[in-house]
Amino acid sequence: MNSFAVLGLAYFLFTLISSGFLIAAFRTQLDSSARYFLFSELCMVISCAVIFLINVNAVAVNGLTIGIPNFAVLASEVAILYSTLCIVKKMNKKWFMFGVIALAALTVIAEINRNESNYRWIITTNAIIVTSLFIANYWAYKHVLLPKFPNNQFVQFLKWLAFGLICFGLIRVIANFTSAPIIPRGEPTTAAMIAFTLFMVLSSFRYMSYIGFRITWVDQFNPSENILNQPLVKAIEEKNQFLRGLIASNRFIGISALASSLAHQLSQPLTTIAIRAETARRDLSPASNSVGTISSLDEICAQSSQLSSLVQNLRQLFGSKIEKFESINLQKVCNEVLEIIKPTLQSKRITLLKQYQSNPIIFGDGVQLQQVLINLFNNAIDSISENNSGVREIILSITNNESYATLSIADSGLGINPMAFESLFELYKTTKPSGLGVGLWLSKTIIERHQGKITGFNHANGGACFEIQIPLNEMGGVK
Repeated sequence: MNSFAVLGLAYFLFTLISSGFLIAAFRTQLDSSARYFLFSELCMVISCAVIFLINVNAVAVNGLTIGIPNFAVLASEVAILYSTLCIVKKMNKKWFMFGVIALAALTVIAEINRNESNYRWIITTNAIIVTSLFIANYWAYKHVLLPKFPNNQFVQFLKWLAFGLICFGLIRVIANFTSAPIIPRGEPTTAAMIAFTLFMVLSSFRYMSYIGFRITWVDQFNPSENILNQPLVKAIEEKNQFLRGLIASNRFIGISALASSLAHQLSQPLTTIAIRAETARRDLSPASNSVGTISSLDEICAQSSQLSSLVQNLRQLFGSKIEKFESINLQKVCNEVLEIIKPTLQSKRITLLKQYQSNPIIFGDGVQLQQVLINLFNNAIDSISENNSGVREIILSITNNESYATLSIADSGLGINPMAFESLFELYKTTKPSGLGVGLWLSKTIIERHQGKITGFNHANGGACFEIQIPLNEMGGVK
């Protein structure tokens, strides 16, 4: 076994293993770039296999055994070029097929016409074509890939490795005009061994640099997860979710400011309406024939008072900027939230059943607890809206024992998907198409800050039920 056979076998094994690793890494779901790169690797496997067989005298040297490795190397470089271009733009594979077929035709013509008088020119022509492809790959790395990824070190490596392959190609071209052309068969010369060792090292590092690049890059427009870039895909997805959440939070802040300002602007007119209505009512004598007018004024007073209460609740909910833990009545907190969501329940034709079995006093931040309740009510409303069942109701219940107040919200909706139970309260986990996956996570965080716990389950009727337990205020207990 001569040195060419050893080199051929070593590079054959490396390329075969690396091709298998590439397939395993992408789990057979290769994108266009990976497919072309894999084609390149397989071409080199064929080329190295034939070179090895020639140099161990397992096959005869003829037009077929010379042409196959020559064509495989050319096709490999065309595939590398397409693999690079596919990263930044969509390539039409018909031009790749045309290029490969053209190179195959040139190889066949060359081998048919090879003889003792022209074989050097055929070797020179082949070396020039290969070197031209090395130059094309260098251009692609420098002028196509590098501007797109200026800070990716692996692209820099690919560019300089391509430059090294150009040097190898030029050495081969020049050597063909000497007495010892560099060809991978026969008795190896020192120059040939150095040249082909250089080619093998450069090609191996090119493969490793490509893998490094794929680990550090994910296509933002068509992200494909594989074993190489799983951490990066996850990081990018988390970043995108964070940005979406930030955008939504910014929108919420704007709405909050608007609602707080609107509540402030509405308070005075509503107060004026209520005072004027009450004054007009007192001016009317009950003995006069103004019973209808008095009834209308009573209704105006009642509705104004209710609307003022709603505005005050909204102002408190949206305007609170600091955390304020104090003794609060859990029923009062719930009733204030119900005033806010009552219009939504009415528009959705959802019946609310209150089952207050006790009146516990807890220690907490009323605004934060209202935020939790609004999240849970909104989830219940959405679930009921998606359900075609005739029953449309939400049951709000409050109970307590010696240590904890228990509040539960049960709905007649679709219930919780059993697959979602494990990640129900995780950040960015949602089953809603337009959901952010923040509400339940935030609710759990708030309840835990109150030294309580929140659980979700499906009740016997099929809908969802969320249960909150919060410690009773040691000084207050139950009214």
